[in-house]
Amino acid sequence: MGSKVGNVAGSLVSLYFFISAIMLIKDSAGLMTEFLAENIVLVIRDTTSGVFAGWIGTALLHSSGAFDSIVVAFVSSGAMPLSLAVATLIGAELGTTVTPFLISVLNQVRKRKHQDAAFNVTLTHVLYNLCALAIFYPLELLFGSLTWVATQGGNIFVKAPWLDAVPDILDVVTPWVPVVLGVIPPWAGIVIGAVMLIVALNGVERYMTEIFNMPRSWNLIRATFQKPIRAFLAGFIFTLLIPSTTVMVSLLVPLATSGVIGAEFYILPYILGANIGTVFDVMIAAMATGDPLALGVWLVHLTVNLVGALIFLPLMKPFSKVVKVTADKVAASPRLTLVVTAIFHIIPAIIIAFYVLTG
Repeated sequence: MGSKVGNVAGSLVSLYFFISAIMLIKDSAGLMTEFLAENIVLVIRDTTSGVFAGWIGTALLHSSGAFDSIVVAFVSSGAMPLSLAVATLIGAELGTTVTPFLISVLNQVRKRKHQDAAFNVTLTHVLYNLCALAIFYPLELLFGSLTWVATQGGNIFVKAPWLDAVPDILDVVTPWVPVVLGVIPPWAGIVIGAVMLIVALNGVERYMTEIFNMPRSWNLIRATFQKPIRAFLAGFIFTLLIPSTTVMVSLLVPLATSGVIGAEFYILPYILGANIGTVFDVMIAAMATGDPLALGVWLVHLTVNLVGALIFLPLMKPFSKVVKVTADKVAASPRLTLVVTAIFHIIPAIIIAFYVLTG
């Protein structure tokens, strides 16, 4: 009982510091609006650079929730234009795939068994997000479709009278934020807030994992993998409780290498559900800012994952066949794995470097 109470308390404390980190980043960015706006545009100047910056940023932070929450705070402070924020969110979805894929690569180096099943998990995640990028990136680049969604969402949320009250309440429960910013420079506030955000999200993941007893949770998920709708619901519910797609997908890899999850199981519905479940920590961050446009950005995150699920659930069987063929080839060839890994990291780095050098 004591450990459960401790885990609940740890979850609440982590949530408090998550919200506090958003407030610290938002207020710090507000003090640096002109400087940030000028320098963000040096790197993120258009939709393409925004997509790849989101890809790299999320890969470095190992959390789309942390990256997207920082973007939401920047939008609310006026430091980042709405269209560029939307572009980074598109790329962030692909950035979440880096950690699980590297875990599969590490297992291959260690010559673990059932590599085909392990790569089936991670390549389902990678190939789905590549397909989603191929759909949403052109829509945003050519038509600004997702920026339109964010703008319309902002117009709807601006009519919500309760929204203004949220940051006022949070100011009351985080009175130390302006005190800290009176002592440290704003740039340090952004750095400290970002670190606090990552630590807080890791805390939520850790304590919620303990609360919901991983062995029982995984037994439940494993029992549902033969039913696509059940797998979808399991991914949604468990990622809602443990807010990290990266964590929820990464934890499937050891189950695959141990032979518990086979390549024939329905992985895609689970990932689609997990993607939707993970949007709620960004919603909390957006609500904490009290800014309608920030909630509009969150709505883009939700829209991308909902539309992706609607498109790919009916295509589940042919998609899974493509994934299985790809996974078998990658698992059988360490050299091919190395090439794929290098390309996956080098391409976005080259594109961002080009924008920096030509800025």
